[in-house]
Amino acid sequence: MNEGMKNIMEIEKIKKEADELMIKKIEYYEKEIALVREDGQIEVLRLNKLLTEAIFTREQRIRELEQINKEHQDQNGKLQKRLSQYEDKAAHYRRKAVL
Repeated sequence: MNEGMKNIMEIEKIKKEADELMIKKIEYYEKEIALVREDGQIEVLRLNKLLTEAIFTREQRIRELEQINKEHQDQNGKLQKRLSQYEDKAAHYRRKAVL
């Protein structure tokens, strides 16, 4: 074989090795990308869960506070009625000159 053919064959061999290395590198980075993507999806799911729990807790607290507010309004209404009754009695006694 002449010197030119040997050089061409050597170049082709080196090109083939370079291609194989490049393919291995591509495969490695594709795997890395898949792992990063999976980690990202896991993080999104974790944050969604935290957000859902926070929203649930907030809504539950709002319901509790609304119930407390309703109870306070009912109690204030009853107290207003009682106060009104006492004011009526006091006014009655004032008219009768008892007070």
